[in-house]
Amino acid sequence: MVNERRRPAEAGFTLIEFMIAALITSAVLGGTVMLASQLQWAYTTQLDDATVEEEARFSLDWIEQLLRNAGSNPYNVDSLVSSCAGAGTFLGIDIDPDGDGVHDDIRIHADVNPPNGLIGGSAGCMPAEANEDVLIALDDANMVITRQDMSVDAAPVAMTEPVVTDLRFSYLLTDGVTPTTNEALVAYVRVRVIGQSLPKQNLYTVENAYTTTTLETLVRVRTRS
Repeated sequence: MVNERRRPAEAGFTLIEFMIAALITSAVLGGTVMLASQLQWAYTTQLDDATVEEEARFSLDWIEQLLRNAGSNPYNVDSLVSSCAGAGTFLGIDIDPDGDGVHDDIRIHADVNPPNGLIGGSAGCMPAEANEDVLIALDDANMVITRQDMSVDAAPVAMTEPVVTDLRFSYLLTDGVTPTTNEALVAYVRVRVIGQSLPKQNLYTVENAYTTTTLETLVRVRTRS
């Protein structure tokens, strides 16, 4: 007589076991996707914030460079006589060139390129002398800082990415503290730039989030004692 060993029943997952496994898998995958999305959002946020700060620092650098030469006038020029710079009074610093009472723009005069008694160049602007009559302004509609060399540029040129929400100039006397509206007495100019990152959607909020960066510098006008 042959004895037959019975094999255990071969059975697959029950429905309940399958549902539990599917639930665990979904939870793990969902958590992984959410973590990856959050990491991507954080990286994008940091990148945007770094761009805003970089634009603000760049703006302060080139504005400061122009301001240091403001008012340089070795030939005692009284007026802007060259055709490229147009008619007008040599001010060194024009604290409100558009006349709106808001100090978000400035016009800088300096006889430096080369110092020759002409602001902006010879009659007819041939050749033009750059960086001697420059208008800097905030274009708040486009969120940029513009620069227009009145001897070279036909229109303002955007110098930043569209991230700037405010540009402000403050004018101080030789003590670096007392404000003044007398253009002839301006010895220091404080420049403040505020930038704003692009709105970003956070996974945990229904509102768009953004950050602001504020940088400023104090510039001594070289031609002032």
